[in-house]
Amino acid sequence: MSNKRNKEVVNRESESEEEQDSGSERDSDFDSDGNFVGDKELQADFEGRNPEDCDFHGIKQLLRQLFLKSNVDLGALAQIIISQNYVGSVVKQCLDDGVDEDDDEDDGSDGVFGVTTVVNITKRKEEPCIQQIRMLLTTLAEENAEAKTVALVKQILSNDAAHVGLVINERILNIPSAISVPLFSSLQSELEKATRKNMPYTFQYLVWISKTYNTGDDSSEVLFANQEERPLVEEALASFDVDVTEQADLSQWDYEGGAMTPCRKVLIFEGKKFNTLVRLMKEEVESA
Repeated sequence: MSNKRNKEVVNRESESEEEQDSGSERDSDFDSDGNFVGDKELQADFEGRNPEDCDFHGIKQLLRQLFLKSNVDLGALAQIIISQNYVGSVVKQCLDDGVDEDDDEDDGSDGVFGVTTVVNITKRKEEPCIQQIRMLLTTLAEENAEAKTVALVKQILSNDAAHVGLVINERILNIPSAISVPLFSSLQSELEKATRKNMPYTFQYLVWISKTYNTGDDSSEVLFANQEERPLVEEALASFDVDVTEQADLSQWDYEGGAMTPCRKVLIFEGKKFNTLVRLMKEEVESA
């Protein structure tokens, strides 16, 4: 049974059903890349729930946004996220009043709009998809980071006594950053409960892969796909950037007359900083 919590009302730009029936009007509301740019607004209610088996395909699709064409078994990673459903949330659309929650065919289970969790990549290091993630982190560091950061990555991944958590914070485009506040507050509580039960969720280090965009201007500020992650950079022990242009289906998007290319910023934190990171994200959302 779903554990419904963290209800968050968000506004998503969308077409009305009437407009969807009009081909010419519909086409004019999309840019050349197929992104919706119309000015119609639909209010929808979203909430965080514990991941369930029915969320598998939705979680896998969100993971693909992050890892793109990297050699990671995203299906296996999605299964891990579901298996540890006492830690982490998926974002689903709230049921309308009067809908029978026991009706699995009408509960919108396939509609996963976001996922927020943390996976122990030390404790689970023998699982093939986690091995792939660990190898990916090492390779990306060797190819993109300075020597000091490469050494740090190898150190934290080789020390089995110091558990490393991979933070996953993914959602679909146009879900506002405000949804991240209750999701991470819930994750805080869940991690605290898990550690009190001596479960392996006390992390000495955290790895966080953020989706960013490069506008081509070295003096410009890096754009974050998840705006709440922007202030976290200052708290990182180390970080490095990865250009993923070759892996992205669409390598460039228009940005104020120019173009921006997709990147990934890999951030490494001390595990004890987690509560600070959550506070910074909340402040970032509230100041927006």
